[in-house]
Amino acid sequence: MKSYKILVTGPFNAGKTTFVRTLCKEYLDTEKRLFRRAVKSVTTVALDFGVVKVGKNRCVKLFGTPGQERFSFLWRPLSIGMDGYILMIDSGDLESVEKAEKIYRFFRKLAPRTPHVIAVNKYDKPGFKMSCEDVRGLLEVPPTIPVKATIATDYNSALSLVNMLLKLIDREGLVTLREEV
Repeated sequence: MKSYKILVTGPFNAGKTTFVRTLCKEYLDTEKRLFRRAVKSVTTVALDFGVVKVGKNRCVKLFGTPGQERFSFLWRPLSIGMDGYILMIDSGDLESVEKAEKIYRFFRKLAPRTPHVIAVNKYDKPGFKMSCEDVRGLLEVPPTIPVKATIATDYNSALSLVNMLLKLIDREGLVTLREEV
């Protein structure tokens, strides 16, 4: 069985933990209560981790990063050995896109040749939603990188995103980040 390490990153409340939980029957998360209640009552402080079998011969290990900037020191060590990454954004939150821009720049600089996809999440929620084209423009995503509307709570939507990234990894060959921290 071929094994892949995929990092799931993005700003606070973008849906990273939900994405990992949706795909993985068993998962580890490191959520802690927020002292000030914002849009949710808990936040990831170290990582989310889960394993999902894709098809007959692929094992995907998902590593979710914390989204708050104060935990950004974990992004680099969590990315060691990654075969690809998913940048997740809340489609209804302009501030999420602004914060995602910083995160995207970080990973593009850290691992410029690593396959990745942009997940424009929460398309099932009512209200304002940014289009994938708008997100592509705001983040200056190259035309070769997929930007996909996603619903992290929907298994098929989440799995479709992982499959899209696996195709990129297979097509481009493994460009795994193997640097030491």
